[in-house]
Amino acid sequence: MESNNYNESEMVNEVDLLQEALGSGAWNMTFNQNGEMTSVKWSQVFRRMIGYKDESDFPNEFSSFEDRLHPDDRERVVNQYWNAVKDYTNRTIYDTEYKFLTHNRGYRWFHAAGRIARREDGSPISIVGFFIDIDDKKKLEENLKAADAVKSEQLRILKSLADMYYSMHLINLKTGTITEYSSGGELKEFLDKKISAPEKMRLIMENVIVPQYRDSALEFTDLTTISERMRGIKTLSSEFIGQHTGWFIANFISVETDNDGCPTVVLFSTQVIDERKQQEQVLFLRSVTDDMTGFLNRRAYEAQLEYYRRNPIPDNLVFTMFDINHLKQVNDTLGHAAGDELIYGFADIAEKLKHLQGKNKKIYRTGGDEFVGIFYLTPDEYTIGEREFFIHVNQWQGKLVKNMSISAGHACKVDYPDANIDELAKLADERMYKAKAEYYKNNGLDRRNTSISQLDSIS
Repeated sequence: MESNNYNESEMVNEVDLLQEALGSGAWNMTFNQNGEMTSVKWSQVFRRMIGYKDESDFPNEFSSFEDRLHPDDRERVVNQYWNAVKDYTNRTIYDTEYKFLTHNRGYRWFHAAGRIARREDGSPISIVGFFIDIDDKKKLEENLKAADAVKSEQLRILKSLADMYYSMHLINLKTGTITEYSSGGELKEFLDKKISAPEKMRLIMENVIVPQYRDSALEFTDLTTISERMRGIKTLSSEFIGQHTGWFIANFISVETDNDGCPTVVLFSTQVIDERKQQEQVLFLRSVTDDMTGFLNRRAYEAQLEYYRRNPIPDNLVFTMFDINHLKQVNDTLGHAAGDELIYGFADIAEKLKHLQGKNKKIYRTGGDEFVGIFYLTPDEYTIGEREFFIHVNQWQGKLVKNMSISAGHACKVDYPDANIDELAKLADERMYKAKAEYYKNNGLDRRNTSISQLDSIS
């Protein structure tokens, strides 16, 4: 069917459904990596609903909302909001009703719901919400009479809401039709095609999403399965990279459901977040990167441990502890420039060895002379890589330091299938210190009092 094949009556009905689900007041808030609120934005439509003119009399501050909640509702509603934001599992939903003090009509009942976009670690990126006036429903008053002037205003408000998004479409899953409220120009040629709504959506994703995100985008936007996937939930969101937009958030919002709780009408919207995503990525990388080596730092290491405390450990995970022998003695006798040379040398060897890298390998600097490697390799692959690594270590020569010595210990998940991540880390650490003790013993060295001349004599 044509994407805009609606007569005026059908359009009005769809607007009624959309207003019932979303109301006409939108708001959004953003957060930094630590989950702290960094911005609040109340839309003009939101302000108009409660009788305010602009930011001068209803500022873009959380307190503007909190201070006007009814005393009976304030603590409950604020707690519900922050519980949802701070639930990194994303299981807690902000969906509530309360009495709110309007500027010109006293306290009225409203229904508010928000959808939270999150980073990979679960921390919140932003929450976008809608604010619905349900005072008539609460007080069992009659619905507003349909009038052309009112319907025109509702449509105008909807258009205003749509301006906040890169695209917004109402999809009727029963009739297979798509109604456009806002859209990037590159989508028009696909929406105008005389094909079903699922085919249109698939065609759009195939042509506007970058290849590496295409499969996941096709799965997320599959209109043949969206109703079942959204059974019992109000929103479904994901992030992708578009060829024309860069990073964007895609949202499905349930507008009307059947008796089983499956959506029959959904709102599909996209919001471009490319600039914010790039800024967040730069700041995030700085916060988890060791400035000297470019490896991940202890903060990132602790986050990785926490991730595997809550999620299954891959069978091919290899946990390795590395320690640069004699680094303290080198620093104390030859100076920190010499010690830095050892650290740079280790980093260069560890980074360039393909056999030790594998897919998604990660190396962390957890202390001055201590490093952790988390690799995804079979034991045989790891053995080959480790052998090559120590060949490079033994061949290394610096300008300030004659040679390099590394102690290492590792533990393979496949060898210890019942071990958790902390047990693997402890085992690797114990093996590393055992290797260090054997190194000092075999070379007749005192770990605390070894001289540089003694080190230079070791081949």
